[in-house]
Amino acid sequence: MRPTLSEQIMGARRVLVELAAPEVSDSYLQEQITFAAAALEHAAARWPEVLPELVKDIRALEEVLGVESAELEEAVPGVVHLAAAEEYHQGLRARLTDEIMSGSKPSPAVRAYLAESTERLR
Repeated sequence: MRPTLSEQIMGARRVLVELAAPEVSDSYLQEQITFAAAALEHAAARWPEVLPELVKDIRALEEVLGVESAELEEAVPGVVHLAAAEEYHQGLRARLTDEIMSGSKPSPAVRAYLAESTERLR
């Protein structure tokens, strides 16, 4: 597929940096354009990792929640459809949230998953 998603993202970044930024004199807006351009560059570079990372997190959630991995294959045949994988992931996250909000003490597996998720955000 041409242009690829990464190429499209970098194209949007170029529009900001090469066309919009030179026309903006306000320093705050310049900073925001710089931030947006950096975010787009990061997204373009990380895009190929999205589905594998999502599947990795789905597998971790399935383990924590005691869900059979086969459910992923049923929900997302071949694990190639990102929107379906995201929807399945949201369902797992909702189950995790329900478990956390139930008032009972989170299992060691849930606590470990939450600690690892927090660490990835750093």
